[in-house]
Amino acid sequence: MTYSTCVVTDVRLGARDQRHAQSAAVGCFLYVRRGGVWITAERRAYCVTEGNGVWLPPAVAHSVCAVYGADICALRIDAGLSADFVPAARVLNCSDVLIAIFAATQRSTIERSFAAVVALLADELRAVPEIAGHFAVRMPSSGSRVAALCEALLIHPTKDMAIADAASRAKVSSRTLSRIFTKELGASVGQWRREVQVGAAMCALVHGISVAETARVLGFTSSAFSTLFKSRIGNAPREWLARQRTRPPERSASG
Repeated sequence: MTYSTCVVTDVRLGARDQRHAQSAAVGCFLYVRRGGVWITAERRAYCVTEGNGVWLPPAVAHSVCAVYGADICALRIDAGLSADFVPAARVLNCSDVLIAIFAATQRSTIERSFAAVVALLADELRAVPEIAGHFAVRMPSSGSRVAALCEALLIHPTKDMAIADAASRAKVSSRTLSRIFTKELGASVGQWRREVQVGAAMCALVHGISVAETARVLGFTSSAFSTLFKSRIGNAPREWLARQRTRPPERSASG
């Protein structure tokens, strides 16, 4: 992913789009205006849905994957201004004030008040506990034998892949594949894939796909899907979605 030299860049992603960004001397806050995305950084893939964002410190390479499509606002913050920010990647459930700012229809609205926006963002990041309100899965290192497989499953979480097929794709034996997942990701192949499916479900629901259709596409019955979702997110799918919709509506971004 290449951002412009402007401090604010609008990024529109289609279904299955994936962008990569190399590490840079500036930090970046990625706010999701519409839809949901996986943002991978520092051996974690964070599922970030509309109304939320993720802070990525300077020198942190990252990638963004939209399962169903998304609109993102990328805010570039140089190292001097971000010196007081938290030192690691952090998902932020944005306040109503930040949501209103990032929902602005013109980039100039943010650019005119850039210092104030950065100060507000820094305060919110410091105030929110690290574990609050985010969903993430562990990722292998870029040099891992399962790196390509895991990246593919983030993009295509609905694909029902047998262990033998997954092992063949990673060019290892089934036993080796299981051992790598346990060692590097702390979960079996099936457990890790179910985690990814929960994130994909969050992206589907905010995209407007019904609970029943989301369950069907992911290969679950509605009741089994709701049980899995609630066990990981804390709310049943419809309850979680209703909580998301209590936030102020977003306006489309341009400019």
